Amino acid sequence: MKPSIYKLLSALTLSLSALPCMVSPASAMTMLRSNDTLILFGKIEASDLQRFHRNLSGGPVKHVVLTESPGGDMGAAYGISHLITQRKINTAVRGSCYSACAIIFMAGIERQMLAGKDLARTSLGFHGPHNKETLEISVEAIPKLKEWLLNATQGKFPEELLDRALFIKQANDMMFFYYPGANASKGNIRFCNAGSLENPRKCNNIEGHDILSVGILTTPELLQVESLEPPTSDSQNR
Repeated sequence: MKPSIYKLLSALTLSLSALPCMVSPASAMTMLRSNDTLILFGKIEASDLQRFHRNLSGGPVKHVVLTESPGGDMGAAYGISHLITQRKINTAVRGSCYSACAIIFMAGIERQMLAGKDLARTSLGFHGPHNKETLEISVEAIPKLKEWLLNATQGKFPEELLDRALFIKQANDMMFFYYPGANASKGNIRFCNAGSLENPRKCNNIEGHDILSVGILTTPELLQVESLEPPTSDSQNR
């Protein structure tokens, strides 16, 4: 008997719960499949594009669920995004999904957050691309990412807000988006400079926008984990 998606997600979340916010797993992404749902967890490496493609060969995928990822290789993220868009797959997020992970999320035809007790800490983080070795900002790569996000949100992402997220001064500067009202202590949108993630007072709350108005989520409806579960034998026999 395969473990439920809820148990898989809980186990993955617990494995990083004791780590600092931006610490990343040492290895490539963990990819777990249950029926027509594919769960992606952890840091994105270049080899993950090929692994993701192999996972798609196992049959149709309706949802890709992203959880606890600090980002990683941009080339792999764009490649995975292309496959998600090409196959009209929906995306959902639970926990943290930053940088290259957020690019993958934005490829979903429908994009939602998962309902549950983790909603208050679930967030998507966007920032400018940078060299992962030197941490130097890749200014020449910003126009491509900006165009990608504007297209994905159908132009809803205000350019002044997008420019603030992308034209960063340090590699770990980032703009975070939370579900409206889920985490009142942090606000709906925060811009945090590198080194300030553990101190909300050093982050700036962004007013006048939210994750829905800028087009990051396609619907305010939260995705229920139960709806991702494969049908039981009892339900199939009804």
